[in-house]
Amino acid sequence: MSEINLTVPKRYSEMSKEQTKYVCILLSRNESEEAIWTKCFIRFAGIKPLTADENSYYFVQRGTKKLFSLAYEEVNYFSKMLKFTTRDYTGIKPISTIKGCRSCDQLLRDIDFGVYLEIENFYQAYLFTKDEKYISRLMAVLYTRKGKRKSNFNTCTPTEKLWTIMWIVGIKSYFSRKFSYLFERTTPTEEDEAPTAPDMYSIIQNQVRALTDGDITKREKVLKSNTWDALDELNQKVKESKQLLANSN
Repeated sequence: MSEINLTVPKRYSEMSKEQTKYVCILLSRNESEEAIWTKCFIRFAGIKPLTADENSYYFVQRGTKKLFSLAYEEVNYFSKMLKFTTRDYTGIKPISTIKGCRSCDQLLRDIDFGVYLEIENFYQAYLFTKDEKYISRLMAVLYTRKGKRKSNFNTCTPTEKLWTIMWIVGIKSYFSRKFSYLFERTTPTEEDEAPTAPDMYSIIQNQVRALTDGDITKREKVLKSNTWDALDELNQKVKESKQLLANSN
């Protein structure tokens, strides 16, 4: 039997937008994680299932007539290589255009800090209310036409909305590593303890106050500063504060 080479992406940054769309479709159907991993393995590896017996699945490699078999345990093993599709959204590329509006930079490198604060506010509002109007508002901030915002994102498809949330989750995961002091991971709540919504007004005001050093005349300048510059400065302030606290103990 001739050798069969199967390759699948190892992370979202290696996936095409068609592959990401496929994952979104599976997730929107509320399929189990295992089913999603298996379906992604079969699709991304470019193989087509034909039949099965008590020990193996039989496939054909798409675009060829090469037949081969994989034991159930092998399919399970290879499918688990796609765990990241449901567990780590870092590196997701956004949909480039929705409703005639173009997305901002994949990692928010081209937006003002004030815009970033809006994104965070709408994202947290959706997480704790599950009200999809906040996804629409989030998308209106992320997608603009010639720098102008539009308000017609309430009619976006479920796939577009889910993709947007996954994109933001991926950004937050990336930021938790790049700005590790500012986005320090919190301790998970107990199983019977419901998470509480963050006070976004206080959080935003405290971040802006930290960057202005309490000088209200600097507020407008801070809000118009580059997001990454502002987050880096906040990260350094948190780091210095922790170091001073450690040294005082």
